Amino acid sequence: MPDMAIEELSSAPAVNAECPLPPGRPAPPDDPQPTPADDFAQRVIRASDLLQANPLNRPSLYQILKACQAKRRLLHELEQHIQGLTEFQRATQPPYQLIQWLVGCDALDVIELDEEGARISPEQKEAWRAEGLSQDDIEDRIQDLAYQTNEVGSAVIEEFSPKHRLVKLLNDRPERYDSYIELLQFLEQKRSYLEVDQLFRGREVLMSGRPEGERPMQPSVLLDKLSAAGSISFNDGWMITEEGKELLEGLL
Repeated sequence: MPDMAIEELSSAPAVNAECPLPPGRPAPPDDPQPTPADDFAQRVIRASDLLQANPLNRPSLYQILKACQAKRRLLHELEQHIQGLTEFQRATQPPYQLIQWLVGCDALDVIELDEEGARISPEQKEAWRAEGLSQDDIEDRIQDLAYQTNEVGSAVIEEFSPKHRLVKLLNDRPERYDSYIELLQFLEQKRSYLEVDQLFRGREVLMSGRPEGERPMQPSVLLDKLSAAGSISFNDGWMITEEGKELLEGLL
């Protein structure tokens, strides 16, 4: 590049591009002869672990994959998109770090572009090397970066889609079904936790699964479960997400 190194395309000062595995989870064992299906499955597990191990960053990571699924996104465009997400308000990492995590977990492909916006392929780089260009010369020709969700990322989108996770949530605790639906309807308007607490205070559902004599669970448990499923989000108050609205309409 003429004016900046590739790492300086983003304003982020420094990032760790490796895929952080959850604490205590070992890396997959080496397989001397893995099949393509085995390799793909392990890559999906690795990327899924990233989202599972980062609950505060999970909604933003999911939205990044969604944003890059239909078309490739330029780096600056993608960073601006992430910063505008409601989900990003609870993230603990800057946009560039989240992007690099997904790249490191093989869920997001990096596309190097020349000054005309055309993709620079590995074959093109090899041809330039054969012509005598140095590595610095080649890097000078990289003018921008774009990102696109690959097959691994698409599989993760399916696994972490609000529809998939909400259906699982409702099936796992059928005794809470009506309460979850009522809460989703209640959150079609922005609500404070106090309003949610008042709605459910004294309800039998708060004792579901708890031995007699124990204190009831807090309504925050219901909020946390729906939030983890991507059906609601918090931004100066709790409110149903667009995905949650679509799912609610399908259930009523």
